[in-house]
Amino acid sequence: MTTITQEYSLNAFQQSNFHKIIITVFYHDDDYKTRLDKLLQITPLDVDKYALSYCNDEQIARTHNIEQLPSVLISSYPYLISNQILNLEPAQIVVQLDSIFEQFEAEFKNQQQHYFQKIEQMIKENPIMLFIVGTPEKPMCRFTSKLIQKLQPFGIQFGFYDIEIDKLIVGYLKLYSKWQTFPQVFVNGKLIGGADATVELIEQKKFQELIPKEAYMTKTSKLEQIQLISKYIILIDGQPDQNCEIARIMTQKKIPFQFYNIGMDQEVRSEVLNFMSSYIETSHDLEPLLLYKNTIYNEITLKKELSILQ
Repeated sequence: MTTITQEYSLNAFQQSNFHKIIITVFYHDDDYKTRLDKLLQITPLDVDKYALSYCNDEQIARTHNIEQLPSVLISSYPYLISNQILNLEPAQIVVQLDSIFEQFEAEFKNQQQHYFQKIEQMIKENPIMLFIVGTPEKPMCRFTSKLIQKLQPFGIQFGFYDIEIDKLIVGYLKLYSKWQTFPQVFVNGKLIGGADATVELIEQKKFQELIPKEAYMTKTSKLEQIQLISKYIILIDGQPDQNCEIARIMTQKKIPFQFYNIGMDQEVRSEVLNFMSSYIETSHDLEPLLLYKNTIYNEITLKKELSILQ
């Protein structure tokens, strides 16, 4: 039995019961609850269709427009049918559930088709597709962070979708992939697993065999490959210096960045010198530079164009 409290909201209970009708019984004494419990012992609810909760907190009841106790609030997740507040006997409530679920299921199938098409399109358009928490530049869980770190050395292109953008896609992805956790990694349209499964394939030297040719960087620019590491890269000719002006600006604006020592990578250093040749002496040490969207900014140009730092 689940009890709705100030600490565990009805909204949280709904979102933990995807593809179900939510039955919440609001009561002030145990008589109604006891009679319903006895009825459900005789005719149990289908747990794949219904989720039952109780609440005897009048303040919470009022926030859900419950004016009379006992009352039963019928809702759903996803929110595809209008909430119903029923002031009926337990047996009358149970009798109505099947028709309510049928209405919900019809709406659910339409929405499921929409989400499945959206998921399939992303997987089709990206030979390697990641469904992650956050973004590659700013992962929001340790499993996503671990996955991105392990993929970076391959220098491959991949699509990604931040599941925090749309909470509903979480439930539909679980139905689509039959995989219950995130991240989820698809290669050539097939699910290979989550972060741990992908890392295991990498460590066993098996992941490289799965990488489709079109996922490798098609351009020869080493700078473009470096840009995959982070949205903002400070190129520095030597050891990282947190006190350099560009790092100070980025830190002040609370923008995450990474350093890349071009002194240890002559190919990249040459590309940078070619890029900056119009106003930098190639014989001198390079000042710290910011690489963003395959464009290089020095301290002066960055200060003139601070609006790029989003």
